Amino acid sequence: MLKENLKDAGEIISNILQQPLAITGSTQTVSLIEAAKDYKKNSAFYSDLSHILLSFVEYPESTQNLLTELDLICVDLESKI
Repeated sequence: MLKENLKDAGEIISNILQQPLAITGSTQTVSLIEAAKDYKKNSAFYSDLSHILLSFVEYPESTQNLLTELDLICVDLESKI
């Protein structure tokens, strides 16, 4: 049972990290994981990761939904341990 829960949680988190996002200021759709991998400190303000983080501030409802989903995963996994 725990193995199934871990697999499900992993798939959800993987989807969150790999989901293509159309972000204002970005030249193309980009995922969180791609933005993090491509991040360069010397151009931080113009990076895709910066644009994604700014969209989290701009759309607090969506950000709260993401945080709620991650909290639910944590609670579910903690209850299975």
